[in-house]
Amino acid sequence: MTITCNVSPASFLVSEGEIHAAIHRQSSLIAAVQRGEAQYSGSLGWLDVKTQNIEELVRVAKHVQSVAEVMIVIGIGGSNRGAVAAIEVLKRTSTSPTTLYFAGDTLSPTRLADALEVLKTKSVVLNVIAKDFNTVEPGITFRMLRSAMQAKYGCAYAERIIVTGSEGSGQLHELAQKHGYTYLPFPSDIGGRFSVLSPVGLFPLAVAGVDIQNLLDGAYTMQQRIRTGQDENNPAILYAVLRSLMRKKGIILESLVTFEPDLQHFTRWWIQLFAETEGKTDQVLFPVGFSYSEDLHAVGQYVQQGPRILMETFLDLHYNLDNLHIEASKEVVDGFAYLDDKPFSLLNKTVYQAALQAHAHDGVPCIELKSDSALDTESLGGLFYFFLFCAYLSARLLGVNPFDQEGVEQYKRNMYAELGKSGYTK
Repeated sequence: MTITCNVSPASFLVSEGEIHAAIHRQSSLIAAVQRGEAQYSGSLGWLDVKTQNIEELVRVAKHVQSVAEVMIVIGIGGSNRGAVAAIEVLKRTSTSPTTLYFAGDTLSPTRLADALEVLKTKSVVLNVIAKDFNTVEPGITFRMLRSAMQAKYGCAYAERIIVTGSEGSGQLHELAQKHGYTYLPFPSDIGGRFSVLSPVGLFPLAVAGVDIQNLLDGAYTMQQRIRTGQDENNPAILYAVLRSLMRKKGIILESLVTFEPDLQHFTRWWIQLFAETEGKTDQVLFPVGFSYSEDLHAVGQYVQQGPRILMETFLDLHYNLDNLHIEASKEVVDGFAYLDDKPFSLLNKTVYQAALQAHAHDGVPCIELKSDSALDTESLGGLFYFFLFCAYLSARLLGVNPFDQEGVEQYKRNMYAELGKSGYTK
């Protein structure tokens, strides 16, 4: 998979000359990011895809497929968004006797009740994922579902618990050792939002029937292409540098625009990746997502004639499905004869170009990320890696630490104090 970054539709606001000058100014930093900066070595376990060993993941996944109709994956944020995104995209080509059900990403009693009902009626394995097993949502969901598993399976329940977590006191590794759960490592040098290509994301995907080696192959191909070269042919550098310049031009929001509805969960993953990685300064773009053509009938008016605070990143990546043709309607005159005999996929490609041209013409800075491959397992792996690297580079261009997230702790302190956790006061 190759991605090209077309910045021409945004050149009225940020010229290619400005982009290339910025690349030249930041060449030392860009080169350091491509190598992997020593100061962040404890967070760069995802940067080299080839270090992955998937044999144990595949072995455990096959065992799960042999004993469970459903695997309930308990996790929140970076612990599950990548897997949810990939399963949604690859659901038509991945087969497995085991269905994945995601829980532990909310404190809604209704969602917990739904998960408990699944556990009652299906043969189940639990996979709880947490780098820091102090987060309330997955922690308390695990307790509730674990109790139900004990009631259903008795002493054998532990054989149906797989934990993906960290070592240390109070962490999931300790629980696994004490109670006999199967343990998979949450790499210490990978944060949650960067973990989709680690056991955190790969194990659930293997259970779902995804060819995780193919996914990693796509990521590795992308790694080779964007971690070398600093000219205008490197799409990751173009994209990251352009984003840094857009905020200086008064742009506040960036929308990732997709044209395959199955990419909506991928967009949610992308939103978290950039929001948590960059959101430590007032000079950052706020990431949002639009799914066209549907959202053209919801937010299209705002984009076309609203305030010029938004840039759009059009993702030109589609399934390879060109065999659906529109037949003529002979008995019912429905007003759509102008579409007779056209491939249905042409409509999606046409609305892509129509929206891009309309928005750029009226002053919305738009760029394109164009793939030379169809949307499949390998290209998805490449896309994951592309954005992981871009988020790292983009944050460094902003001058922030890409790998911390101290801001999110404030609401947690308030919640812990309200709920009576030891060491927290109102």
